[in-house]
Amino acid sequence: MTKITNYFLRKHQLVDNQTYYLKLSMIIGIVLTIFVFIFDPYDNYLAIPKFEIPIQIIQLGYGINTAFVIYTLYWILFQKLGFANENRPWKTYQHWLFLVAILSIAGFLGTIYHRFMMDVGEVDPNYYVFVTIPRSIIIAIPLFIITILLDQIYTNKATPKTIETSLNLTANPLKTTSLNNKIILKSPVVNQCIEVTPAAIEYIKASGNYVEIFATGDKKPQLLRASLRYISERIQPYHFIIKCHRQYFVNVQKIKSHKGNSQRILLSFETTKEQIPVSKRHTKEVLSYLKQVEK
Repeated sequence: MTKITNYFLRKHQLVDNQTYYLKLSMIIGIVLTIFVFIFDPYDNYLAIPKFEIPIQIIQLGYGINTAFVIYTLYWILFQKLGFANENRPWKTYQHWLFLVAILSIAGFLGTIYHRFMMDVGEVDPNYYVFVTIPRSIIIAIPLFIITILLDQIYTNKATPKTIETSLNLTANPLKTTSLNNKIILKSPVVNQCIEVTPAAIEYIKASGNYVEIFATGDKKPQLLRASLRYISERIQPYHFIIKCHRQYFVNVQKIKSHKGNSQRILLSFETTKEQIPVSKRHTKEVLSYLKQVEK
């Protein structure tokens, strides 16, 4: 019983993981389309299309509708609203409840889509109670199974040990405030640690489920399995490392030159050829820091 409880309370970090949203929506959309093709749960072959569109094309719309709903809701909740983060992680039971909400919305829109595309005539209310609802539950079962499997593959699970470590690091993220001393960054997902010297960092880049840390003197970047937001909390005491883009943090003291205008600028560094973009919302802040450094 304890294991089951711990499973449902297991914490996740889905922040900035758009790959997960996309794969989840596409796979479930494809599975639902195949299911509709095989079992025809909406009885499309018993109804008459309102438009001169093949039944197979109409059935494809159910999967597209579901995929769109899944991706949109995930994007709004996690990416736009930042519902889950290190301080408020996403739990398994919340994940399942959210899936129920997704299926309900997708099912509602699917019904509207069906009534719009097909001439179903008069429908007995009992049909919805004894046919539509049970049929929706049957459709939901394989979707739940697929979601659980994807949950195992694409989400970042935080075990109680890593959660405790994460909280400790948040309370005391650095053992030393010396800029020339190395600090240890620990992944909240896997058993991995890397050492970096804050003053040597040139920029930090988000790369899927990893961050790449580029530092002076390193021939190649160090990879850490963590989100950019997670790393930003660990380097917060070092005010010279600032966010310039949703995918980048830069060390303003390491910037060699910059070009562009108030709408968009590009940053150049001494030891790398890559030019780092500055998004419009961060341009004013970055230029202000650069002026202070130049003084």
